[in-house]
Amino acid sequence: MAGLVAAYDSEEEEEATPAPAAPEEQHKVSVDGQSAAASGAKKAEPKKKAAAAVKHTSLHKTRLRDIQIEIRRAKSATSVVRTVRTNLQPNWDVRWTADALYQIAKRSTARTRKEWGADVTVKKLGARLSTWADEQAALEKLEQDTVDLLLVALDGLRRMAFQEPEAQKPALEKIVKMLVATSWSNPIKSVARLFWLGSPLKLQDDFLLLSSAQLRGRAQDLDGPDVALLVNAMRQDGVRDQSLLDKILGRLRHEGIFAGLSATDLIEIAEGLKERGVQDQSALRPLGQEILRRRGELTPDESHRVHAVFQAMGLPLPEVWMKPGSSVKRDGAQIATTQAFAPEEGHEKKRRGNNEISRVSPPTVTRDRKMCSY
Repeated sequence: MAGLVAAYDSEEEEEATPAPAAPEEQHKVSVDGQSAAASGAKKAEPKKKAAAAVKHTSLHKTRLRDIQIEIRRAKSATSVVRTVRTNLQPNWDVRWTADALYQIAKRSTARTRKEWGADVTVKKLGARLSTWADEQAALEKLEQDTVDLLLVALDGLRRMAFQEPEAQKPALEKIVKMLVATSWSNPIKSVARLFWLGSPLKLQDDFLLLSSAQLRGRAQDLDGPDVALLVNAMRQDGVRDQSLLDKILGRLRHEGIFAGLSATDLIEIAEGLKERGVQDQSALRPLGQEILRRRGELTPDESHRVHAVFQAMGLPLPEVWMKPGSSVKRDGAQIATTQAFAPEEGHEKKRRGNNEISRVSPPTVTRDRKMCSY
C-alpha cells in the first residue's frame, strides 16, 4: 500500500513539474522554497504537540470497547498477541495498546516474557508505546486520564524490558507533579503503580513520603495486584515504611485478595515479605494456603523457592493449614471458637464428568400381536 501511495505521489509531482527555468531563477526558487519549508515546519511543530495529547482518542468507541473486551477475556499471552497482530496497524489506540502490552507481561512467565520480547509484533507495539510515552513527557501539562494510561504503558514497558528505569524518569517526574497539583485524585491503582515504578529511582525528595501517605490512607481499596506492586517496591534499598507494610499485611487477611494474581506473583510476595522479616502468621497463612491451592502452576524451581521462603519465616508451607480440632480465642468481650477439619480421602470435591451420568437402559419394546396382524 505504501508503494502504491508513493508511486501515485511521484506521478502527481511529475505532472506538476514546470518547465526548466534559467540558472538564476532556479537558484532564487530553491532559496525561497527552503525558507518557506522552514517556516512551515516551525508552524507545524505546535500542531504536532497538540495532536500528541489527543492522539489516543482517534478510534471509535464501539470498536475500542470490542478490542478491550477481547483483551480482558484472553486466557493467555498468546491470545493477547493475536489480538494485537490483528488490530495494531488499522486500529492503533493507546487506550487498548497500553493494556495489551501490560497483559502480555502479566500473563507470561520469566522465560516466555523474554520470548515475547523478541516477537516482531510485540516489539513494534513496545516501540510505538515508547514513542508515545516520550511525547507525553515532553508536553507541558498532562490530562488526568492520560496519567492513568501513561502509567499502564510505563508498567508494561518496564516489565517487558523495553525501557530501563532511568529512561522513564522524565515521564514519572511529570506524573508526580500532575498528581500533586490534583491532590492525588487519581485511582489508588495508579498511585500504587507509580510507587513501584519510582521506587528504584531518585525522584523528588518528598515523592516516597507523599505517595506512602496516600497509600496508607486508602489501603482498604488496594487489591491483589496493587499489594504485589507495593511488596516488590519495598524490596528496593531505601524504601522502608513499617506503617504501610502493616496495612499490606492487613489486606492479605481479607478473603478474595489474591484474585488477579499469578502463582509467580504469589511467590514474589512471599519473597518480599521474607526480606522484610515478616513473621505474622495470620497474614502468612492465607498466602501459603493460596500457593498450595495453585501448586500445580508452579515450576519445580518455584516450588523449591517458596518452601525455602516459608521455612525461613518460621511457618513451613505444609503447616499453613490449621491443625484439626477446635480452638478458643478471646475477641474483646466475646469468646470465638474455631473448628478446623482435616481433609479425608474421598471427601474432596470431584470434577464433574461423564462418570457421574448414569447411562439409561435401552427402552423395552412390547409387540402387540393383535395389532401387528392387521
